[in-house]
Amino acid sequence: MPFFLVDDGAHSHPKLVNATNAALGLWVRIGSWVAQQLTDGHVPGSIAKLYGTPAQVRKLVAVGMWHQAGHACARCPQPRPGDYYMHDYADSGNPSRASVKSRKEAGADRTRRWRERQTKPDGEQLGLDEGPEPGPDPRPGRIPSGWRPSAEDVVAAQAARKAAGRQPLTLAEVEAVADKFVRRMTDDSTRSVDWGGRWREWAESERTSAPGGNVLPFRAAPGGGPMSTADQRTAAAFALAQQLEEQED
Repeated sequence: MPFFLVDDGAHSHPKLVNATNAALGLWVRIGSWVAQQLTDGHVPGSIAKLYGTPAQVRKLVAVGMWHQAGHACARCPQPRPGDYYMHDYADSGNPSRASVKSRKEAGADRTRRWRERQTKPDGEQLGLDEGPEPGPDPRPGRIPSGWRPSAEDVVAAQAARKAAGRQPLTLAEVEAVADKFVRRMTDDSTRSVDWGGRWREWAESERTSAPGGNVLPFRAAPGGGPMSTADQRTAAAFALAQQLEEQED
């Protein structure tokens, strides 16, 4: 699981002191979002508005904790107009998108090689003392009621669907598949250490809302009103996933 680092000296750092507690709370909350979505320190303007107030955003920019497009900090990349970048994100020990993906791929490869060794050439099953290679062994848990796939999960599922010749899921279908996935995992009392991986496998083979499909219809706000906070977060993650996929292509 990615993480967002806060230095043990942050409580007295001049920038953080000048930011005030309200803006500092926004910085920590957005840092958690950035780590989860693997944006490498980039903050979409829509997410900044969703989680904080304009005054808090301006404060973070004013004290140098966030950068706007056109900033003069030589150590930090330039964000797109309207977006922000968390100052020194890459140099503060936060895991990069590439390192997280590499770690997950290594774990998947380790699991694959273990499974391949479960059956010997003559068909004999391996003994109990011939288990998988040593590695992380987190305890599996129940799925949180508000769980949603990350931008990386959406990108991976869309790429797999594309490779299999299936239509990509729309934002509404991503939301519907997530709802159905959480309900099924909850009803079955399923435990897991990687809900993103389970969801990707589910979404890769999910049929679309075309005739004969089985994706539940998206529940729009009553009367066509504004989307809920959860819907806005999903929309932002979906948009970011599309952006990252285009950059990788």
